[in-house]
Amino acid sequence: MQKAGIYCRLSIEDRDKMCSDDSRSIQNQKDMLCDYCVKHGWEIYDVYVDDGYSGVDRSRPGFNRMLSDCENGKIDIVLCKDQSRFSRDIMVIEQYINDKFLEWGVRFIGVADNADTESESYSTMRLFASAYNEMYVKDISSKIRRTLAFKRQQGQFVGSFAPYGYRISAEDKHRLVIDEAAAPVVRMIFDMYVSGNGYRRIVQHLNSEGLASPTEYKRQTGSKYVNSNAGTQGLWTQSTVARILANETYTGTLVQGKSHHISYKNKKRKKVAKADWVRIPDTHEAIIDAETWTKAQQRLGGHARAGKASQELSPLSGKVRCALCGRPMKRNVYYNKARTVRYYGLQCGSYKSGAMNCPNTASISGLQLEREALGKKLDLLKAQEKAAKERLVKLYRDKLDGIISEEDYLLFRRSMSDEEQALSEEMAEIAHRREMLKNQQEPDIRELVRFDKLDRITADEFIDFIEIGAADENGERRVVVHWGV
Repeated sequence: MQKAGIYCRLSIEDRDKMCSDDSRSIQNQKDMLCDYCVKHGWEIYDVYVDDGYSGVDRSRPGFNRMLSDCENGKIDIVLCKDQSRFSRDIMVIEQYINDKFLEWGVRFIGVADNADTESESYSTMRLFASAYNEMYVKDISSKIRRTLAFKRQQGQFVGSFAPYGYRISAEDKHRLVIDEAAAPVVRMIFDMYVSGNGYRRIVQHLNSEGLASPTEYKRQTGSKYVNSNAGTQGLWTQSTVARILANETYTGTLVQGKSHHISYKNKKRKKVAKADWVRIPDTHEAIIDAETWTKAQQRLGGHARAGKASQELSPLSGKVRCALCGRPMKRNVYYNKARTVRYYGLQCGSYKSGAMNCPNTASISGLQLEREALGKKLDLLKAQEKAAKERLVKLYRDKLDGIISEEDYLLFRRSMSDEEQALSEEMAEIAHRREMLKNQQEPDIRELVRFDKLDRITADEFIDFIEIGAADENGERRVVVHWGV
């Protein structure tokens, strides 16, 4: 008996529409697909669900668990309500349904739109269905962006989680109100800082008092907020204190629009220039008075000027962790004996900040991390190029067989040619960069700040995080890169 994996997905946009049409609900999808399996005599291996995830999101937990089971031979058939439930991303459709599933011997069926990889007409249908689904997501994404932009300009809070020290009003989800339990800690941080205490001393005081960090506090109060870089639960860090001291929201001014999604297909976030942030004064009660805020910013401004050369965000910032305690690795600056040349290294944040006495004390250079990341990206681009060429061959065969017209063939051919050209150019650039790094021996992490190919967007797309182990007796470390693809 064949084993079927049932996949159900509901996006936030779908959930908003359920008041008028509940045919897309998770339960209805399950019921329909389970009945379909029973009628065809298939065994249901498992039901995979992603509730509240976009069709172009590649990080869906249920989706990735299903793919893993497919690869491991546990599933013979993947069953969805329609192809768009599986994905609205053309690249994902091609990579899995029309490539990996064939390799793994997995059949895909979309019940509502008659998608079936065993059907001769599916090859043509998928091209038009995928193009339509992608246009739909792009249109929805544009409408959401316009709506959010309007709400920000009206002084409405549009975030999912309130800043530490505030909570979202129960009466109005677009308004912040003071959290009386956390606000005193925010005031303490500002008071200590304007009194001359540094980040390290503030962190040590907060931890010695047993005060939960913002991430831990949210967890204790039942919030679903998750910070993948939080490391050891409960402890404050210098970076957390620095973010609080720089957050103008505590003055009663709502500051939003600090970042945005890279694109409707890539949900990683890109920072927005400070001058373009949306600032609306007097939208909520202030925790910090104007005088204290001004003094804090004056002191912060002095630090920023002193360290201006090191303020540029590293592509791997926040992604490199200590393998012993889980805390982020922090950057250190060293000089040669003549103090004429600066060198950069990474050191365990727990040891550096004083939050914990982690034994992982020595620094590590970052040049090898760049080499590995560029190599991984080149492999992925090669795989994408191969898939694009295979799609072109299939498309040409469809034209010869009369499945698609000459006009449609030329349309898709032009699009695929552009894709191949872009892939080829990017691979050439990366290959050139790798060649330049081949003989570079200087263990200087300055390159991680300024190299032109492994930028922040690329690092976000391909790297989840990197773990750095402690040095052994020979001074060697174990470096583990957790790839995001």
